[in-house]
Amino acid sequence: MNIQQSVSDCMRKYATFGRRASRIDFARKSLLWLLAAVLLQGCASMSQEECLNANWTVVGEIDGQQGRGLDVLDDYRRDCAEYGVVPDVQAYVAGRENGLLLYCTTENGYREGRIGRQLEADCPPALAADFRRNFELGRDVFNSLSNLRLSADSIRSQRAELDDLRTRRTAQERSLAEDELTDDEAAAKRDDIASMSDRIDDLQDEIVVSAAALGISVVRYRNAVGAARLEGHFEPFEDELLREVQLFAR
Repeated sequence: MNIQQSVSDCMRKYATFGRRASRIDFARKSLLWLLAAVLLQGCASMSQEECLNANWTVVGEIDGQQGRGLDVLDDYRRDCAEYGVVPDVQAYVAGRENGLLLYCTTENGYREGRIGRQLEADCPPALAADFRRNFELGRDVFNSLSNLRLSADSIRSQRAELDDLRTRRTAQERSLAEDELTDDEAAAKRDDIASMSDRIDDLQDEIVVSAAALGISVVRYRNAVGAARLEGHFEPFEDELLREVQLFAR
């Protein structure tokens, strides 16, 4: 398979993701775009045949459309060196600049930030500011939602442990009151009950702190979504998560 065919295959896969994305909700769309980016990044290495038949303008254009940094040229140099092929840097850069015109849009900037991707490309000056601003909007939503989920996971775990300890303590207290126990067995159960009580007290304090952190995470997430919406980006709230968080706050 030559490089032109490889590029075409990658682009067909990319286009398939794009068509699917247009028919589904935003959250699933973001996942598809992330998978598409990973898929196309996997097309970067070059075989002997691809090195020998490379159209470096096309390669550069594809990389530009995917926002890949210029350091990918080092990968191509290493791939092709053993076959005596040196990338045509001028052709590659020209193609990449054309590709960047398609990559460095406000919509794509938001999407790249929203899926948590790290920026590699340097957009043309005329597009850089708007791209970066929308990228930051998307990244703020990604980061704030990630932090909100982490905060919710933390308090969820603490509450589960608290419920488990209370159940176990109740069972031990019942056993202490109802079962026929030796003095050593009764003393062991009392120690166990005291230990669980101490941990329960600690957990209750930790949950108060976690609930406060969770409230801050909610505010940051809502603010990030609000800012994205003001710029015209379709960004739905994670309503199910927010409902669960409201229960935690009670």
